Amino acid sequence: MLVFNLICAALFGLCADSFFNLCIDRIPNGGSIVKPPSHCDGCGRRLKARDLIPIFSYLLLKGRCRYCSARIPRRVPFVEMITA
Repeated sequence: MLVFNLICAALFGLCADSFFNLCIDRIPNGGSIVKPPSHCDGCGRRLKARDLIPIFSYLLLKGRCRYCSARIPRRVPFVEMITA
């Protein structure tokens, strides 16, 4: 039961992280946390669900945008690991 609880807590932390990173990116610049949906800062293309899987997407994409190869900030997986 303890292992199950730890896994659930880690998954919740990873999901919450997506919101935290969104806030880190948008609030200081006066942006909305609702619109637009998640997108690449380099090309502006809307990201699909497979591009937003915490930590795994970063590793699979080698830290770059799937569409334009712009670098994803290293802060993103760091915050994801801390939050998990």
